[in-house]
Amino acid sequence: MSDSQSSVQEQTRAPSAEAMETTGKVDADALGLSAGIIWGAVVAFLELAAGTKYGERWRLLLADLYPGYSHEPGDLVWGTVLGFIDAYILGYLFGRLYNRLAE
Repeated sequence: MSDSQSSVQEQTRAPSAEAMETTGKVDADALGLSAGIIWGAVVAFLELAAGTKYGERWRLLLADLYPGYSHEPGDLVWGTVLGFIDAYILGYLFGRLYNRLAE
């Protein structure tokens, strides 16, 4: 067997118990940032799509969820910020809870 084939086989072996234990944790900050960026982008997209009947219904829902959010021109930024903060906190708390329960 050549050296390249043996190195490929070594890389594809099952990870040790120590490696699995260290990779079982979730980075709560990264999860919060990921959730915040995605939900903030969704809120921005829905605000931009609010000219349609479909988008207007979502805007009304977001106005109920987030204080100070309405259909004024500056609400694209405000809604995006509120959505990011909301999802960041929820993602971070979910990551911390997961890590706590996984112990």
